[in-house]
Amino acid sequence: MINGLRPTSVRANPRLYLTLAAWAVLGSSTQVFIPYLIIYVTRFLRIDNYPIVLAATLIGAAVVGVLGGRVIDRVGADRTLLPAMGCYVVGLLAMFIARNPLTVIASGIVVLGFFMVGGAALAVAVRNLTPPRRAGEVQGLRMIAMVLIPMLVGPWIGAAVISGAAETYVELGVVRQVPTPWIFPAAAAVAVLILIPARLLRHTPTPDLMESR
Repeated sequence: MINGLRPTSVRANPRLYLTLAAWAVLGSSTQVFIPYLIIYVTRFLRIDNYPIVLAATLIGAAVVGVLGGRVIDRVGADRTLLPAMGCYVVGLLAMFIARNPLTVIASGIVVLGFFMVGGAALAVAVRNLTPPRRAGEVQGLRMIAMVLIPMLVGPWIGAAVISGAAETYVELGVVRQVPTPWIFPAAAAVAVLILIPARLLRHTPTPDLMESR
């Protein structure tokens, strides 16, 4: 994996690294709100039957993900990514104003469903751009883009957003702040940054897959 972090590898496969950057943006966006989601639903919205809300949301999102996968197969990953991200951002903004179980479920289906579609599009793109005999190396880079960067950046942004929240609760003897709806616009703002690597990808030619030196 160390070889994959060298500038020569980046120059040899620019589209691969731009796609990984887009994945890091999407992952960071989701980590702004995911760690606080259940607490937000139970403490801020005061929805007691959150397991039902969560189950309905996940089932609906899975359906969206399956249908989105068929769209990716039909039109391609590149043409699917930005529309999926647009729907994802709309869902996040809808979550900002959702206040009852039905609107939370509907908004959550859009958010999680199109997150899965966007992630699937990026996974397909990374697979197609992986140089021959470098699959293991790229898997390591994927872990950096999918896990390491989002787990560092996303929760830090989320914590900063809710740092001024007036309402608190006690968990295991520690006073914590109740997440506010502003975590969703913050996640949307992060997601919009995906336009940067997406725009660069449009102007970056597709080279023959080559091995990194």
